[in-house]
Amino acid sequence: MVNQTAIAQIRGTVLDVNGKPIAYATVSIQNTTIATATNPQGGFELRISKNGKQRINIQNLGYKTKVITVDINSQPFEMAKILLEPEIQNLAEVVVRAKREDPANRIIKAAIRNRSLNGAKNDKFTADFYSRGLFQVKDMPKKILGQKVDQEEFMLDSTGSGILYLSETISKLAFQKPNKLNETIIASNVSGDNKGFSYNTAIGANFDFYENQVDLGTKLVSPLANFAFSYYRFVKESGFVNAGKTIYKIKVIPLRVQEPVVSGFIYIVEDTWEIYAVDFMITGTQMNKPIMDKLHLVQQYNYSQLDNRWFKSLQTIDFDAGALGLKFSGRFTHNFSNYNFVDHFKEQTFSNVLTTIQADANKKDTTYWKNNRPIPLTEIERNDYHKKDSIQEIRNSAHYLDSIDDKHNKFSPMNLITGYEFRHSKKHIVLNYNGIRDLTKTSFNTIQGWNFNLGLSAKIGEDEKGSLTSARLQFNYGLADKKLYTLGSIQHLFNRQSYDFLEITGGEIASQFNENEPISRFVNMISSLFFKDNYMKIYQKTFIKGTYSRNVTNVIKLSGWLEYNKRSPLINNTNYSFFKKDVPYLSNDPLSFREDNLEGFEPHSIYKLGIQSKFNFGRRVIQRPDERMFVENKSYPTLAINYVQAFSASLRKYAYQSVSAEVDQRVDFGNKGLLSAKLRGGKFFNSSGISFIDYQHFNGNQTHVGTSNDYLNNYLLLPYYTHSTNDAYFELHAEHNFNGFIMNKIPLLNRLNWHTIVGYHTLIIPHEKPYHELTAGFDNIGFGKFKGLRIDYVRSFQGSVTKDGIMIGLKVFNIFK
Repeated sequence: MVNQTAIAQIRGTVLDVNGKPIAYATVSIQNTTIATATNPQGGFELRISKNGKQRINIQNLGYKTKVITVDINSQPFEMAKILLEPEIQNLAEVVVRAKREDPANRIIKAAIRNRSLNGAKNDKFTADFYSRGLFQVKDMPKKILGQKVDQEEFMLDSTGSGILYLSETISKLAFQKPNKLNETIIASNVSGDNKGFSYNTAIGANFDFYENQVDLGTKLVSPLANFAFSYYRFVKESGFVNAGKTIYKIKVIPLRVQEPVVSGFIYIVEDTWEIYAVDFMITGTQMNKPIMDKLHLVQQYNYSQLDNRWFKSLQTIDFDAGALGLKFSGRFTHNFSNYNFVDHFKEQTFSNVLTTIQADANKKDTTYWKNNRPIPLTEIERNDYHKKDSIQEIRNSAHYLDSIDDKHNKFSPMNLITGYEFRHSKKHIVLNYNGIRDLTKTSFNTIQGWNFNLGLSAKIGEDEKGSLTSARLQFNYGLADKKLYTLGSIQHLFNRQSYDFLEITGGEIASQFNENEPISRFVNMISSLFFKDNYMKIYQKTFIKGTYSRNVTNVIKLSGWLEYNKRSPLINNTNYSFFKKDVPYLSNDPLSFREDNLEGFEPHSIYKLGIQSKFNFGRRVIQRPDERMFVENKSYPTLAINYVQAFSASLRKYAYQSVSAEVDQRVDFGNKGLLSAKLRGGKFFNSSGISFIDYQHFNGNQTHVGTSNDYLNNYLLLPYYTHSTNDAYFELHAEHNFNGFIMNKIPLLNRLNWHTIVGYHTLIIPHEKPYHELTAGFDNIGFGKFKGLRIDYVRSFQGSVTKDGIMIGLKVFNIFK
């Protein structure tokens, strides 16, 4: 593996008795942790620290282990082709009488009893780590969701097939269970991008089947979990001998295939009951990832006599996925070598920096990779590196960039409808006219009537270097009020280390009284046109606002903003609808429930200053030379504290101060689901005469249609403005998503793969009885890979007043915002 003192290199090819290559066989120095693996063409390269006689151990699932003695006297040392014979399966114990317990149960029970002891054997170590990631696509569609796909940009062949992404890393690890990691990436290689850094790291590579549950995006039940027999049955397939140890091959069969389980084989060592290997298939349904068709996870362990333990030397993850006509596959290969098992680490070994990429990691030449890459590239991978690296030089040339820009920047009259993009690649400038993409956002409300949008945008700078300036200009025109609203903004990201960010935005817009926009323009349009319910209440806002933020530490982010507002009331300008044409709309005043058309407040202006401190407790970091990437730790809460000062108002009564705080916490109960909760509270001061616009408004819903992906910010039946306050308030939102724990155990219904959700929401404000909502429903509703629907039954109660309702959630990409 990665060894800077390596002086010898062993090369060879592993084949079966028919001469076919054996992929991902492990090759190691016997009784040590120096190990590598074969590539899909059977080739391997093994680096050792000294010449002389060495015993080479070659093993793979389904084949007899072979040990070969070689005498290394020169480098590289070429071994003769190695042939592995099929493993002879001993099935004597498999034939059991109908009422006799399968021998597999005895083996698995012993493995479960020794699970903690064996897991602790590998709980603290340093090692060399190699990772390779590969994504391939077949038959790339020419359009996805109506957008043309530039196959030339992805360097695909004429059939729309090819490698989308290929990269590899070499790193040094220090690891301590359950999740302490210190990784230093010393080499990074990305096909077609000699300036980039690979996203392959050891983060997320720890799939530990000694734990009760294994995290692959969803917590999967391990076949060695304490409660494994509630999820699996086991059958002994065979037994064989390796390193003088008897190995049992156990078939793992889920009792209910819709649950978060695996299927396949686990190999257990007799007497010590350690894991020898796992070979599992997992479906997208089991992982709760509909886009995924299947995932194949294989782990192979080798034995070190020196350390008297089995260690994981190779892990491969193959997957097939697809959606919207796009089908792709991928493979991650992880090779561990040169272990050093320790009793304890120095206190400063671990920090919140999980991975550090050295500045020269992407500058290693082909000679370095040839001498240090433990698993040889396949011919396809070599060709991809060669082709894309060659093309990269051409594509970065000034002549090529100019020619591509000339082709791309050609304008036609149809661009007035479809949109237009101008690029100046050398200066990193992109200008956009959105055309029909903005016109599709056409909506209706009672103030503007039918209103239309058009937008322009621009970007200047290199995003990957962290310095980027972007600007946007948005126009909105209403046919009923015959008024053009304009919103402009400019943002600048200074760097990707502390993420210093400045934004200036301003203009004249029609704004909802609740700036969180609890009702989307689309839903309000349907509600108005079909049911004559104009729930969205808006006013005219002329403003300019500056915002600055930065991460002062990995945990703390500070933000500050200063805003000038001039507010003017708006009235209904149309009574148009598809039905109930003779019934007038309610007033646009959120405090009026009458059919009048009076202005709801007096025009005024105000300045506001805001400060926020946000604490992402437990947040960890991937430190790249050009970027600091944050990894959220879901075991810890996030806390936000806000202060707002309103001053220099046109009337003194509009000035006020407020403080507020919010805590967000998720608790993962593994196979029993996820509990999520959000607490929010605050207090106004000197606020008795302030504008209703500045009240604390709560995200209600009166349409029975939800478009949010996060129900912890919303009430499901609360009217939009009836509980708004300029005093103290407290909110609690909580829900538990069982992620199939209940539904997956019900015959027939388990085929739906719906998730049961129960929730509770409460709101407490002075001088009112507390408001409560209890909810129960189903999430993950849909067809095939599209599971974007949710339905809830809701009961609200406030004092003796109760109300029942059904909420239909449209979560599909949140498209109606």
